[in-house]
This record gives sequence, structure tokens and C-alpha cells, in this order.
Amino acid sequence: MSKSLLPLALALLLTGAAHAASRYAGEFLGLGAGARSAALGSAYVALADDATAGYWNAAGLSALSSRQVHLTHSEHFSGLIQRDFVAIARPGRLLHGMALSLVRMGIDDIHFTELPDPLQSPSTDNRPRIASTEQSVDYALYLSGSRRLGARLSLGLSAKAIYRQVASFNAYGFGLDLGARYQLSPQIALAANVRDITTTPIVWNTDSSDRIQPSLLLGVAYAIPIAGGQTTALLSTRSGGDTATADVPLNAGVEYRHHYITLRAGLEEGRQSFGLGLTPYRNLDLDLAYLQHDALEATYQLSASFRF
Repeated sequence: MSKSLLPLALALLLTGAAHAASRYAGEFLGLGAGARSAALGSAYVALADDATAGYWNAAGLSALSSRQVHLTHSEHFSGLIQRDFVAIARPGRLLHGMALSLVRMGIDDIHFTELPDPLQSPSTDNRPRIASTEQSVDYALYLSGSRRLGARLSLGLSAKAIYRQVASFNAYGFGLDLGARYQLSPQIALAANVRDITTTPIVWNTDSSDRIQPSLLLGVAYAIPIAGGQTTALLSTRSGGDTATADVPLNAGVEYRHHYITLRAGLEEGRQSFGLGLTPYRNLDLDLAYLQHDALEATYQLSASFRF
């Protein structure tokens, strides 16, 4: 596939253009948030206790002890797809945790070509030329809140607004995610997040529409002290959604934290991931993730989290 056609193919697949099948409508929302979670195989629903919890499981926002700002940048498929995630979160009283998050995914320089003489076949004298250069961009804005119900149970809700554009086509959508987190013991946490519980509609300016089907994320986190640090083992699974299959995927991750260094590894639907976390200053976390792909080039993600 040529470099001109590859971005267009990816745009149609990942952004679910106006006439694409509805099963791809929510694909861009399934790429995760944060290098830490990526390195852990996206098995993060039970561990999410930082500013990214608005995306993963809003119930985890109840664990916030300070205000946070989180930034993530990643480039997929040799830089063809640019993805950014920004979130600001803070603890509260009525709502014990709140967050505002923004996801952006874009594909630039999509070349639409045409023949100088459309009535003739392509040849050395009738070569395709670039007629226009377009882009595909998707945004999702999350407004999230969480509240503790007793010492062990937390509930959370994320309302999200979606804007999508492919060349001259654009669409809007609105949906809700509902999460829960239960601290079974000091070492074990159980969690669930129902995404798009209202079957999120995506309405295009072409008088057509898609719907993002509900999906369920379930997870468990088990933390134990080992060798002077803390090790956390994670498992999660996802069912339903737009790309539901007969097989239920299982994600796994393990994290070892010792003072200012954290090592991570994960497995997401058979693909390996690795990561490194550093805390060079008391209120700053830097995270790097490496994600393996079977047929495409590997992906790197970089995150920074500030506490104040």
C-alpha cells in the first residue's frame, strides 16, 4: 500500500467515517490513556487512582490525595497517527474526586488524488496527482466525578462529549461511563467500568449516524511488598462493545516500584508491553511505555504527571 493510501485507510478504519460500519464508531476511544497503563497491558481498571481514572474508571478518583495534571503523547504506525491525552484532577468534599480529560487523535496529510484525464487509464502521461490534502481528527472530552460509599466502595461517573472530523465530514456524540471500585482487603481491589452505558450516538452531518455499543471492563489488582518495594499484579477483561467476538480478551500486567524507579510489563491480547517509571522529584512522575505489534512497527508512549 502506498504512503498516500495508508493514512486514508487508517483514517477510515480507526475513525469510523460517516458511511463506515458502526462497529468502528468507538475505535479511537479504545487506545487507552497514560504510558503507565499501556506498559501494564491496559489491565488498569482496578488500579486507576490518578488523573487518568476519568478515562479508565472514574471510581478511582476517590483515591486522589492532591491535585494532578497529566500529559501523554504517543505516535502510532511510524508517526502516521498522533495521539494526545491531557487531564487535570483534584480531590473534593461532595465529590471525593473530580477530573477533566481530553483525548485527541489525528491523522494529517491524507492525500486525495485524481487523474488529469479521468476518462483514460493511468499511464506515464496520465499519472495521478494530489487533488487535496485532508486530515482526520477525533476529540473526546470527559467530565468525571467519584464518591466513596463507606470505607471500601467507590462509585464514579464520566460524561463524555465527542467530536469527529474526516475531511469535510464531521459528527458529534455524547455518552456516559459508570465505574465502581471495591477494596476487598488492603492488598486486593476489584473494579468494573461500564462504558457507553447509554449506547453512545454519533451523528454525522451527512444525515447518517453510528452508535458505540456498551462494553464492560472487569479487573483485579493485588499488591504485596517484595524486596523492599511494592509489586502489583493486575488482571482485566473486556466484553461487549463495537468489536465484540466470541473470545473474551484477557489483559495482564505487573509493576514493581522501589523508591524512585518503577519497572512494568504487560500482555494485551497476546501483545507484549514494557515500561519504565521515574520520580526525579517528589511531585513529578515520568513514564515510558513500549508496545509491541505483530505486523506494524512498535509504539512508544511518554507521560508526565504533576502533583500540586
